[in-house]
Amino acid sequence: MRLVTWNACRGQFERKSPFLDHLHADIAVIQEIAQPKESLPNVLWFGTDPNQGVAVIASKPYSIAPLPQHDEVPSYVIPVSVEGPFSFVLFAVWTLGLKPFPYVCAASTAIDLYDDLFQQRVVVMLGDFNSNAKWDKEHPASLNHSAMVSRLKRHGLISGYHTFRSEEHGEESLHTFHLHRNEQKKYHIDFCFIPESWAPRIRHVDIGSFAAWKTCSDHQPLLVDIDIDADA
Repeated sequence: MRLVTWNACRGQFERKSPFLDHLHADIAVIQEIAQPKESLPNVLWFGTDPNQGVAVIASKPYSIAPLPQHDEVPSYVIPVSVEGPFSFVLFAVWTLGLKPFPYVCAASTAIDLYDDLFQQRVVVMLGDFNSNAKWDKEHPASLNHSAMVSRLKRHGLISGYHTFRSEEHGEESLHTFHLHRNEQKKYHIDFCFIPESWAPRIRHVDIGSFAAWKTCSDHQPLLVDIDIDADA
């Protein structure tokens, strides 16, 4: 199973989503993407601005369906049911800078509010968290990046990238975002959190290169390949 997240840096769904076609994702989350012009059976889109939202795309044999959203969860941490060879709850993430829960504070708050889903189902969190341990001091200690990672660890979730590459949060050697498309202003802010029981099954983790993606976005896609079977 291949999981991919990519912030498209705005643009029409019909123009931007094909950039991911060659990655052959089973499940893809695209942030900052316009609402598709037509309803598609394998695409869910969420947002209040038709020009910027979150799209979740499934490829066969996987299918997706929206789950009820908690009214108090800040934008956007969206639960989606994924059904296929292996089924789970996907939280599609695109955190915003909106107070009182800017960026990682929104993700941490959502984890608490969706505690029942984390307790009952296999969960994956995938998306643009706009967060990194380097910025812990800019947020309340109970809601910052390290606190979020600890929350997820208590729920049995780990970062696919950090597990595969044996790197610590805040010490990433590869980066998913370049501010103003400047190669020197590089950050790691996109993540794929998966069940810890999947760790031995991680086959490959990759991030697109700045050179290959700079013309279409200020983000590079994060890709996580996992060998999954029915008894995982």
